[in-house]
Amino acid sequence: MTLDDRVRALALLGFSERQTRFLVTVALHGGFCLRRQYMAFAGLRYGAGVRDFLDRLVARKLASRLDFRRDRGHVYHLHASAIYDAIAQPDNRNRRTASAALIARKLMVLDYVLARQDRDWLATEEDKVALFTARFGVPPLDLPQRIYVDPGCGTPATTRYFLNKLPIVVQEDPPVVSFVWLVTDVSGDAFEQFVHDHVRLLSHLPHWRLVAVAPRHIPGLPACGPALERVVAAVGRLRPAGECHALRAYFARRDQIERSDLRDLTVDDLRAFRKTREQFEGHQFEVLFLRWKRHGDGVLPDRGSAGFLDAIREGRGALLTEHLPFSYDRFGTRAGVS
Repeated sequence: MTLDDRVRALALLGFSERQTRFLVTVALHGGFCLRRQYMAFAGLRYGAGVRDFLDRLVARKLASRLDFRRDRGHVYHLHASAIYDAIAQPDNRNRRTASAALIARKLMVLDYVLARQDRDWLATEEDKVALFTARFGVPPLDLPQRIYVDPGCGTPATTRYFLNKLPIVVQEDPPVVSFVWLVTDVSGDAFEQFVHDHVRLLSHLPHWRLVAVAPRHIPGLPACGPALERVVAAVGRLRPAGECHALRAYFARRDQIERSDLRDLTVDDLRAFRKTREQFEGHQFEVLFLRWKRHGDGVLPDRGSAGFLDAIREGRGALLTEHLPFSYDRFGTRAGVS
């Protein structure tokens, strides 16, 4: 569904088109909002119109009103199933209650999106997967993902994409894809992992931007540049031959076990496999295992970064940094930090 599709679907609630568009935007980008955010979105000053709209949401049990400081305004949480069912997001986690730190982060992301509401932001996992697989021809295995395996129950693995749930936008002529990252630490470590997760996807895109956004009270933007440099240095190196050999042996044994082909395996073989499995735990090896099963040993040395590195070298890929102009002190002096 597009944003306009969702606005039309939510019209059944009986709000104005502008109010409905705001509700859809909030539901997709975090589920929490502030009075000032609706005022900015609608271009209104505080008055009866703003107050009545927010009061109607609470009275109709579409939203809850939360307080964090008496001298600051309320936070509103859109939680009603009627909203999320209408926009085809019945299982969206934005309906759930959240910690103060997480609410602060959601409001920061919404502030960034609302300041650029003329853009067609992608928020849901389904919309992002559809964009990159259909429009840009990216194989699903090259999307940022986590694979969840329950080794004891024998059920199929579950794959989830774009777990960071951060907004993405495509701007045309030529198409440039921007990935927003919310900075909530000063080390750059979280941003570094974010880039690692996206390297294979970025390698497929002709033009892209990583947009690191931070509130003023978290001085984490200077760490993002060095973090990106560390990723470039790491993915530019082929996987060592010894590690490739160990992975090849581990994957072959794992494939044999998953096919229940245990005829030639001894107890020592199984013990050695369990020990090796501890060495190669983690989502990156789960994805690599699936690639190996599909494409063979050739995937082991290559980290899939050639297009990513070319884009940076040629200026088609870049890092941008921006500060949010708002205060979030209702959540304390370290708002957004867990």
